[in-house]
Amino acid sequence: MPRPLRRLLLPATSLLLLPLAACFELREPEPATASSEWVSPTSIDVLLSNFTTAVQRLNAANYERCFVPARYRFYPDPTAAGSTNAALFANWSIREELDYFNRLRQRTPASAQTQLQLSARRDQLYGTDSAEVSAQYQLTLAQTDTAFRYRVLEGNIRLLLRRRNNEWQIAAWRDLATSNRPVWTEAKKYFVRN
Repeated sequence: MPRPLRRLLLPATSLLLLPLAACFELREPEPATASSEWVSPTSIDVLLSNFTTAVQRLNAANYERCFVPARYRFYPDPTAAGSTNAALFANWSIREELDYFNRLRQRTPASAQTQLQLSARRDQLYGTDSAEVSAQYQLTLAQTDTAFRYRVLEGNIRLLLRRRNNEWQIAAWRDLATSNRPVWTEAKKYFVRN
């Protein structure tokens, strides 16, 4: 191709690609250690370890990898969700999950440490590629948004897991209160909107 023609095609090609670039949302790159923290979740234990580490380090890339990309659903604690938030949680998918998580991450100082403890875990296998995990959780947040008044969240987490290509992922998550303490639903409800 002649050089003058190449010079004309380059700007024209750039103009065509500009609208395409607007379709993609840029996000902050994860630290170099992000991928080294991930272990292929070939067992439920490894998946839960990946999940806990991603929450504690607020590692969005690894958090996303814990979930089934399509058809993931979150079911909030009914009391915490309240009737006024029915629409918010009606179609909660991976997109809302990541929106909440990234907003929480943005409001957490880099030096702060989020803590997640799972206890009293019970696993129910439904075959070779499906299981349900139930556990008590305590989530301690160190975020800076003073309008969100909860620091410690407690409740029961129920995760419906699916195995595909020999890796376990979270297909559904149900949050349930076990006391009068605030539950994880409160954080999701607040940070997905703010």
